[in-house]
Amino acid sequence: QRISADKSAAEKNLQKISRSRREAQSRMEALQRDIESIARQTSETERLLDEKTRMLSRQIKQVQTLEFEKNKHSSRHATLKKMEDNFEWYKDGVRAIMQKAHGGRIRGKGDTDTDATFPGVIGLVADILSPHPSYETAAEAALGEALQYVLVSDQDTGKAAIGYLAAENGGRSGFIPVPDIAAPCGGDTPRPAAGRLVDYLDVTDGYEQVVEQLLGHVVVAENIDEALSVWNRKGVHQAVVTKTGDLITPEGVLVGGSRNNMADILVKKQEIRTLEDELAEIAERLHTAREMQQSLEHDVRDLQNRLHTLTRRKNDATQKELSAQKTLYRFDEDEKSARRHLEVLTLEEEQLLGEEIDIDEEISENNAALQRIQADVTAVQEEVAAAACEIDGILKAYDTEKEAVVDMKLSLTNLQARMENAVSTGQRLSAYRQEGLRRAENLQSDIAARQHQLISARERITACEKELAERYRAMETVAGKLRASEIDYQAIDTQLQENDTIVEELKTAREKTLEKVRMLELEQSQRQIKRENTRQRLEETYHHGFAAFRNEFKDRLKELEQSEGMAEELTAELEKLRTGIARFTDVNLGAIKEYEQLGERYDFITRQRDDLVKAIEDLHRVIRKINRITQSKFMETFKQVNEKLQEVFPRLFEGGSAQLVLTQPNAPLETGVEFMIHPPGKKLTRMSLLSGGEKALSAIAFIFSIFLIKPTSFCLMDEIDAPLDEANVFRFNNLVRLIGEKSQIVMVTHNKKSMEFADMLFGVTMETKGVSKVVSVNLKHSDLPN
Repeated sequence: QRISADKSAAEKNLQKISRSRREAQSRMEALQRDIESIARQTSETERLLDEKTRMLSRQIKQVQTLEFEKNKHSSRHATLKKMEDNFEWYKDGVRAIMQKAHGGRIRGKGDTDTDATFPGVIGLVADILSPHPSYETAAEAALGEALQYVLVSDQDTGKAAIGYLAAENGGRSGFIPVPDIAAPCGGDTPRPAAGRLVDYLDVTDGYEQVVEQLLGHVVVAENIDEALSVWNRKGVHQAVVTKTGDLITPEGVLVGGSRNNMADILVKKQEIRTLEDELAEIAERLHTAREMQQSLEHDVRDLQNRLHTLTRRKNDATQKELSAQKTLYRFDEDEKSARRHLEVLTLEEEQLLGEEIDIDEEISENNAALQRIQADVTAVQEEVAAAACEIDGILKAYDTEKEAVVDMKLSLTNLQARMENAVSTGQRLSAYRQEGLRRAENLQSDIAARQHQLISARERITACEKELAERYRAMETVAGKLRASEIDYQAIDTQLQENDTIVEELKTAREKTLEKVRMLELEQSQRQIKRENTRQRLEETYHHGFAAFRNEFKDRLKELEQSEGMAEELTAELEKLRTGIARFTDVNLGAIKEYEQLGERYDFITRQRDDLVKAIEDLHRVIRKINRITQSKFMETFKQVNEKLQEVFPRLFEGGSAQLVLTQPNAPLETGVEFMIHPPGKKLTRMSLLSGGEKALSAIAFIFSIFLIKPTSFCLMDEIDAPLDEANVFRFNNLVRLIGEKSQIVMVTHNKKSMEFADMLFGVTMETKGVSKVVSVNLKHSDLPN
């Protein structure tokens, strides 16, 4: 009945398990379809992410290029603007007036001059006109020094400014009273009908007449040939200037050459305006590029988030699939087990039915056998009672004999112990005898060796005594030579002292001569500077070269030699000029000395500046070299560590992957390093988000990856396996055994599993309080004594 009930329950259980298995199979197939769909979406998202990342990289490079270009233009614009604000392009007189008039700043249209020394100073000629592109050089050549003239409100202001420059020795400058020069003067002077330079200039409102008076008579031409043609075919000669700066004056004088001595004020002002326009354009382009970069970064973040979401969904689906597979496998096993259990119950039921018939037959046979056995038992009980009496007598005799045997065994044991002690004593005495014989032989050999050494030592002492006597004789000889050498040395030293005195006198004379040479060179350089300044003043004042003046004065000298009367006139004029010079009272006699001091200081500061510039260039060159080598070494080591990580990490985690990622790949020297870890069965994450054991294993993998790049002879580790559990300790020790093939590892540990992997153990024990003792065990050769 129990077997029948179990069989019925087993059939119902089998049906239930089969139904659950079919449901698990359907659920697993659905999860597999979901995983395939997520894999397709992940692939598409990764493709879009790669595309957007490449676009973002290109956009970042474009933004960096624009920022570099903007910085370069800004630096150039700031430099030029600062030079313009400080009037560095103008002569000393102009700079002194403008800085005194406006406190070192340029006055704007709405500014007032209540705090200025010269409230009537308006500005400069260069500030009221703006040439069209490519006409800057022509305008500057046509204006000449007039380009640096100061615009004033009236003649009194100009007079006061001239007085100020004379009083302060501040240089020279031209002044244009705007109301007085604005009215046309010389109205009969013809003006060019076409090709005028003023047609290519933008003039500030209110100053048209000033520019007209300065440049209204100037015609512009493309080149010098065209300028000559224009000047020659006009009925009334006009000034003609070319776009490259060559000038033909109304008198027919040709002025031109290289542009080295030109200030290029208008060119620099035009460059400032051009830089401002370019900076505005670059700023607009940079703003657009940054907006595009932000858009791409937003897209990349969205795609990364989407990819992380899909990865998390895929991991979850994979985990569910694994769980479904485990459930399906469990149901399969349960179904097989239920079927086997049902088959066993069926077989047991059939077996019990057959056994029931056999048991009935055995019961009848056993009843008959039981009756026969009861009769036999009664007979045997009688025989046993008789045998028991006989056994009592035999047992008493046996006890007596047993006591005698025990006494004899005790005697035998005592004799055997005495014999073993005697044998052991004989062996020990024999060993002592052999040891004594060996020691006697060793002592005899030592005595013979010592006697031989004693004989050799006596022979060496005799030889050394002979050699010592020879050395004493040689020392006496050397001492005699030394005394003679000392006498020679004293004579040579006296001669050297005399020579030193002569050399000192020669050096003193040489220094005086060099001082005279330096003074002569200084005087010569001062004369050259004066000559150069005089030549420049002559050229700036009269617009003629120094060679022309030299030729002219040669002719005058010849005329003077031919005419004595003219010489007397010139002598009288010279005397008159000398008398006028003598009347000058406020002359700064210390100006030359101040100039020399300032010149020396300027040369010294210039040399220091050149040395600093050279040192800065050398430092920048060294820094660039160090950065280049550092970046190369860093990237090479970074790559090697990543390669080693691919080997070490799977060994510790039994799968998975890990890698180092640069936070700023485009700037390796300023970048940070992120340790990205992908444990088996988990999503990609940072090291900071792992558990304690995983952090420890990841750190061990990273350290050993660096260690394996250049293994050392020794590796010391202090309780590195403390945070690891038993399974992780086993994997860690396998890795340590691999590293131990090339390096000797010393590890401090309390972990029993780590001790099992060691070749030798060293422990410290304290058998007696306060006394430590080192105990070592060689596990690799445990059969040897410690």
